[in-house]
Amino acid sequence: MDRQIIFVGGKRFTIKTNESEAYMKKLVERIDTKLKSIMSVNPKMDKDSAAILASLDYCDEENKMREKLEDIRNQIKDYLEETEVLHKEIKKLKEENIHLQERIDKILNVTAEKKEEKRTQEKKVIATGKIENSVSKIFDGAVQQSLFNNEEK
Repeated sequence: MDRQIIFVGGKRFTIKTNESEAYMKKLVERIDTKLKSIMSVNPKMDKDSAAILASLDYCDEENKMREKLEDIRNQIKDYLEETEVLHKEIKKLKEENIHLQERIDKILNVTAEKKEEKRTQEKKVIATGKIENSVSKIFDGAVQQSLFNNEEK
């Protein structure tokens, strides 16, 4: 812990702190500003009374910030719980989807071989689409149109 000398309200204090001098300077400036503000409203008020009022004001501010922080923590907790419920629901729906797909396959008499053949065809369509998209992007559609015209002949 370092010793620092600060001046608050014109009074000298020596404090021990782990905080930086720059941080402590900001605090002192904030307190001095608050004291001056309180004393400007009531010029007859002494510095001790102004310091007590400033302390009350900062305690009030801290309590309100703590309440807001607790509200935010509770909201986050609620969001996490809701997310967990939604993840469970998604898992359940995926399982139900698999079950329903199996029932459909059974009704339509779809075999594993037919499924694999369908997946292979889908992959070809996807790959063809990717190639066509790449060609259209590179050549601005001109080459693609030419290829389609040649296929029609």
